[in-house]
Amino acid sequence: MKLVRKLMPRKVYRVFNKWNRKAQSKLNLVNVFTFDGYTYYRFAKETNMPLERFSMSMSLLERLSSGVSGSELELILTEMEKDIALGLSNPRNAARVSTYIHVLRERQSTIIHRDILLNIAATWLIRDDENPNVMNPDVHQKKLEAFEEMCKEGEHDFFTRAGIDPLLPLLTISPDEFKTLWEHNIVLQRHLMETITQLSIHRDTGRRKAKTN
Repeated sequence: MKLVRKLMPRKVYRVFNKWNRKAQSKLNLVNVFTFDGYTYYRFAKETNMPLERFSMSMSLLERLSSGVSGSELELILTEMEKDIALGLSNPRNAARVSTYIHVLRERQSTIIHRDILLNIAATWLIRDDENPNVMNPDVHQKKLEAFEEMCKEGEHDFFTRAGIDPLLPLLTISPDEFKTLWEHNIVLQRHLMETITQLSIHRDTGRRKAKTN
């Protein structure tokens, strides 16, 4: 919105903003909060979410239950494919694949995944300068950054204010418990990247040794 305000002539912006708010009001949106000059809305409980947002929300909620984000899963699968291509008859390759499987199974016990929760919020909450009917990747990224900043003041409080229905059971835990799980997940994400890096180095080192023999 700030950039639009700067680039658009005043009369054009007034027309754009009037049209945008009118389009949003037709969808029965509820004012949630204002942060950094933007007002955020969510769909009223009796209102059906547009298909694109609904599909994204369902996908993210499924990811939440598995404890692995889309980017994490893609990275793990890519590394597994590399080891499979080298042949599982080699015990070292098989061991690395087994490690990745263990990581995926272990993640299923994850209660809170910071990145997935933030993406769910960015999907459910509508910024006042976006079209509620479609997902805008640029706006979505900006919302992620804003929500992450808001969470620094209290993760439990942020999601309580957001009022995202599927996440309400998660908010029955105390703010301190929520914060502990939130910070633990950040550590888990860092450890996952370190594990993948080490396994990748191990594989590449083994390939170089095999070529020199």
